[in-house]
Amino acid sequence: MSLKLPLGIRLERKKDASLLNWNLKRPYPPEKIRVPVPFNAEPCVRIGDKVVTGQKIAEANGTEGVSVHAGMCGTVEKVAEYPDPTGKQSLMIEIRRYGEPKPSAPWDLRKDWEQIPAEQLAGIFRNAGLVTTGPRSEPVHVKLARHAAARTLVINICAPEPYITCELVLAMSHPVEILRGAELLRKACHAEKVVFALEDSNRETAELIKSKIYFLKWTHAEVRTVPAIYPQGLENTLLQAWFSGEEDQALVFPASTAFAVYEAVALGKPFYERVVTVGGECVVEPRSLWLPLGISFHDAIRTCKGVMREPRKVLMGGPLAGTAQASQEVPLMASTNAVLALPQEIVTEAERSAEPCIRCNLCVDHCPAALSPAMITLAAEAKEFAIAREWDAAECFECGICAYVCPSKRPMLELIRAANHPAEKKVAHV
Repeated sequence: MSLKLPLGIRLERKKDASLLNWNLKRPYPPEKIRVPVPFNAEPCVRIGDKVVTGQKIAEANGTEGVSVHAGMCGTVEKVAEYPDPTGKQSLMIEIRRYGEPKPSAPWDLRKDWEQIPAEQLAGIFRNAGLVTTGPRSEPVHVKLARHAAARTLVINICAPEPYITCELVLAMSHPVEILRGAELLRKACHAEKVVFALEDSNRETAELIKSKIYFLKWTHAEVRTVPAIYPQGLENTLLQAWFSGEEDQALVFPASTAFAVYEAVALGKPFYERVVTVGGECVVEPRSLWLPLGISFHDAIRTCKGVMREPRKVLMGGPLAGTAQASQEVPLMASTNAVLALPQEIVTEAERSAEPCIRCNLCVDHCPAALSPAMITLAAEAKEFAIAREWDAAECFECGICAYVCPSKRPMLELIRAANHPAEKKVAHV
């Protein structure tokens, strides 16, 4: 099933380099990691404590909290605030590697894990530290409770931004585990069916998922495709296209979240690592690979043999909605799907000095949320945030198309985020 009259723009995909080798690997552990601790968790380790991979280092705080786990063996050196990739100061636990790292023991399959009652799954998700691997990093059990009326579960394997291949590579490498995780999520939210969303350019992966569904004899699952046009494939556009007017009837999770759910329930493995695309023209060997939460962007790039030339910009996420980093020492977060190192010639046009709005209306014509980015950003520029919200700034899902098509190169995303969160410190965006 494909979308009709899709909104968006066709971008140069730039995914081939990281797809040359799609066998997922786990690199040698770095010297240190700084694991971010969310506001709804409390550190339970002290400076000097030795921890092992997967050990709980922060306890869930309150019913909506999740625990936090160590991504490698080491010694707790610091518990302090550091800058994170979003530009905020966040509490982090710094772990320094000690001795020669040993391969982690394999996680054993739990007996009768498929028979675990649905009412017990939320507790497992919470104790395993499961948060969504999308931009919001919402605790999985909280998102399930918030969408209790959902009848359809959508597992999103799309990655519409250029360069990013992490969800696709994971689906090609571990299709059955993703399907099993999707079934656990369906069981937890009592949904009636599961839909796997892919871009229509990924036909081989779509056929692979279909074959696994057929092998499992599932009649409640199907594969649907969307055009490879940005921002088709994002959570909001999937809901608009397939469940218009009934968005509360569907619930969307990334494929990587479904995989993490499978590991938490079937293997008892907590969430401390994720698949990330490390790419961009500056990286020697772009690829998607397993990385521990808390590894610095600098060390993440080193796992791909470093850079062949100094990048002009390093981004968290894609070139449209991604966040430019002032330092490569910021840590990988659950929401980090890509670390991109881009050269001067790629970012020159985006860095051109912003000019006044010329009322061309291109941002309005291309907005998939049917908003007026021009009016929202003009109000935000004048610090009239209440007026910006009257123009439905909160409905923006920050795809970045308005900034991409703007001939004046105005910082549209930065202004919209300022309108929605006026008290927060902002960082530059591409």
